Amino acid sequence: PSSFSEGQAGTIVAYLRSLADSPAGPTLKGDTRRGRSLFEGSKGECLACHSVGGIGGRSAPSLTEVGSSRRAIELQRALLEPSAEIRSDSRSVRVVTKQGAAITGRLLNQDTYTLQLQQADGRLTLFDKNNLREITMLKESPMPSYKDKLDAQELADVIAYLRSLRGRP
Repeated sequence: PSSFSEGQAGTIVAYLRSLADSPAGPTLKGDTRRGRSLFEGSKGECLACHSVGGIGGRSAPSLTEVGSSRRAIELQRALLEPSAEIRSDSRSVRVVTKQGAAITGRLLNQDTYTLQLQQADGRLTLFDKNNLREITMLKESPMPSYKDKLDAQELADVIAYLRSLRGRP
């Protein structure tokens, strides 16, 4: 018999709940061109943190291929409730060094001895765990909710654009 870690079980349960909650996903048909404009423009400001095809920020996961791995309902939930389900490639961590410096960033890797994170400015930082006095996994996503920023049509447009992102041309 196989067993799942608590994190894996939570991911499976969240996935099953998402299927039960909204099987149809967004009901409005989105326009990819308008969605891209919202994504890249001042209303979405998504490129401040995310990148597409190497263009944009590095503090959040690349969305170059997000359309091949995420369904519309998952993208909608991520936009409206970013902290509801934080994927492992989006996990934020706060570390405090033995000298008292606090650094927050996206967890890229960790093993028994080291921890690697990417700070908001894009810097990669490798820490020796022996030099840290605190490591805290953050429960809130640094991504803002777009619940009050995008209307239903704009949300559908952004989702249509994200669904169109399936890798480099």
